[in-house]
Amino acid sequence: MEKYRAVMLVSPMGHDVNRICSIVSRWLKETGIFEVEIAGTYSKDCVSIDEYMTDRKKVFQTDLFFFLCSDEYWKNNKAAEGNLAEAVREGKGVLFYHGLHPCFEDNPEIEKMIGLLWRETANHGDFNYFDVSITDWAKDKKHPITEGVTPFRTKEELFCLLENPWNVPVEILVTAYSNPEVVSRWGLYGTGREEPVLTVGKYGKGNTVNFILGHVWEYYTGHGLMEDSTIAMEPPQFKTLLLRSCEWAVAGNVTATKNR
Repeated sequence: MEKYRAVMLVSPMGHDVNRICSIVSRWLKETGIFEVEIAGTYSKDCVSIDEYMTDRKKVFQTDLFFFLCSDEYWKNNKAAEGNLAEAVREGKGVLFYHGLHPCFEDNPEIEKMIGLLWRETANHGDFNYFDVSITDWAKDKKHPITEGVTPFRTKEELFCLLENPWNVPVEILVTAYSNPEVVSRWGLYGTGREEPVLTVGKYGKGNTVNFILGHVWEYYTGHGLMEDSTIAMEPPQFKTLLLRSCEWAVAGNVTATKNR
């Protein structure tokens, strides 16, 4: 079987994108169905995001665009955004990873692919423990990303009150409870809501995934929070959901990653 081609699009966005990239690219390769290229600032040997995304041959040979970057190389680069939009419209997959949701306000087509976005009302509390659940909709549909995945507890940064300013259709597969009795060091209370942490959608023929979990911070911030560790990526359900999301984004189903 010919492997799917994935590109990790990496640039600084406050989070430890290099460490996340190392882990996720290894996981993808271990599935046996992905070959992975990295574009951006991961190492000196990488091609730049601009170089990759303006090479139409490369773009249209790519099956999965994995966003682990800010808008730094996108907001003044309409050619890159245009190539991405055309490729996804024609059926390529795209996944957006935790941390980039305040970005891309100058890139409307990318925002439409993301779906739920950080606007003025959005916030997050401290890096803390919370419970993650599969939605009834995902269970009823037996969605291949979530089928058989059990609820789990994790230590994470939970984005709350994200908005859908472009009113694009999204399906919420996974949520996490924002406890209103938990107060952050900034005085923010939990919302008391089940906040979406994994959604899927369409952009033309292409599958889109908004994967909002996965906080890994680059620096030790004190407070005993452990946010500079990879604890957020350690629950087995996290790895299962992420790998299945990548395969589903490309193929619309889950086979090779079903039992991971």
